[in-house]
Amino acid sequence: MLEEGDSKSAAPHVDVTFYAPREDTAPSGPFVGHFDKVDMIEPSPSLYDRRQALAVNHRRLGVVGIVSILYVYLCAGPIGSEAVISAGGPLIGLLGFLFYALFVAFPFAYIVAELCSAFPEDGGFTVWVLNAFGPFWAFQVGYWSWVAGVLRGALMPGTLLGLLTRYYNMEIGSSVVIYFIKAAIGILLAIPTFLGTTTVGRLSMVVAGVVILCFTVFTIWAIVETSDTGDLFQIRRDHIEYNAETRDVVTAGEVAIQWTTLLNTLFFKFKGMNNASVFGGEVQNPARSYARAIAYTCLLILFTYLVPMTAGIVSDALPWFLLDRDSFPSFAYFVGGKFLRTLIQIASCCGSAGMCMAALHVKTFLVSGMAENRLVPKVLAKRSTKFQSPRNAALLTLVLMLALINLDFDSMLTMTNAYSAAVQLVIIAAIIKLRRELPYIARPTKVPGGIPVLYVIAVAPTFMFGYITFYALSNMVSAILMVAFFVPGVVYAGYRFYFRRSLA
Repeated sequence: MLEEGDSKSAAPHVDVTFYAPREDTAPSGPFVGHFDKVDMIEPSPSLYDRRQALAVNHRRLGVVGIVSILYVYLCAGPIGSEAVISAGGPLIGLLGFLFYALFVAFPFAYIVAELCSAFPEDGGFTVWVLNAFGPFWAFQVGYWSWVAGVLRGALMPGTLLGLLTRYYNMEIGSSVVIYFIKAAIGILLAIPTFLGTTTVGRLSMVVAGVVILCFTVFTIWAIVETSDTGDLFQIRRDHIEYNAETRDVVTAGEVAIQWTTLLNTLFFKFKGMNNASVFGGEVQNPARSYARAIAYTCLLILFTYLVPMTAGIVSDALPWFLLDRDSFPSFAYFVGGKFLRTLIQIASCCGSAGMCMAALHVKTFLVSGMAENRLVPKVLAKRSTKFQSPRNAALLTLVLMLALINLDFDSMLTMTNAYSAAVQLVIIAAIIKLRRELPYIARPTKVPGGIPVLYVIAVAPTFMFGYITFYALSNMVSAILMVAFFVPGVVYAGYRFYFRRSLA
């Protein structure tokens, strides 16, 4: 990796890591000791053309660009987090945001930051799993993540259309018309991915800026309207009464926290930090940039959920037990009237559009990176000459998204959570194995304390991700959907990596 000052005088160097089968590794001599593990990582002359790397430098994203894309893809505002409050009450909900971030999201983000700095290339976490467990499992985690991410992106055009129709009090009677409107929105939001990483990064900055600005205005306005801070300490109980005149919520009876809704929503709103790795080949100075970008993104997401929600609750504008996935526009209306509602509606629309755009971009580079590492056909790694975007991977991702664009959000949430949780479980296992078997690979960012500390910080994430996966399998509908998507991946990987006995 060259310093920025040298970029004009010398061709950029691109680090690429490829899996080499264990049996092809040369035997180590007695003087080598543990250093023979390093031979598991070798360049592949059959696929990697260094002359092409010297001609084109894909590394264009800095810290701000990474933060913008991640923020828009993972969060894009506090909308969707309302169910955490209504499921547990303000006290449990707000503490849930904080504790989940501290004990689950942040430790997992630290693991991701270490592996991003060690393997800064497109494909990201599939490369980690490739070197830890081989091509079969690398393909599986890539496929699961691709399906979950495309489903997430496919739901956003419908969310955006719903926001617009509710705001303008419109109703579209024809399901065919609705589908084509959603498809048109999806195609429009896919254009930035075909125009390259720089375009997606800049648009993500704009979206993130609009969302943060609008909700900052909402937060300040709601704090000015503060009338009752007592609601912050309430917990959901069996009996809930609301006095419309005094705008007081009274709870009585046994504690009745809806843990399933609470935990699934928390996971959904924090999941996916491993996707920071999939465009690693586009990141400038990844050793420095990744750690900072991931840390800033985690803090920004946590504050996005905590601060506006707290301000909304203390404003007493809307009883907390009525909050659902789309309550913020109503919150805004009762706090600041039509003007504030319009502002939050703009932020919501920008957030939904940005999330769809970012999902297409992230999953495009996931597929492209898998193709570069020969986990899927190499044709999917082909890039546009002008914009250097993986056009074939983008087309494939867009086609799947359009095929799934009519699915219902609630029916897909459990399944996408389960696939994402399974991916993150494998990543936790991968970092432990890579620490043992490849200890001498440079890790500019590293979880301190060795493998025992990794075990400690992985306890809470492992428990949480395991619970999400188990819950999905215990539900008949989500279990059938998981199997329906799971089987094609196993069949393809079994044929490609076992029957053909080749990565090519």
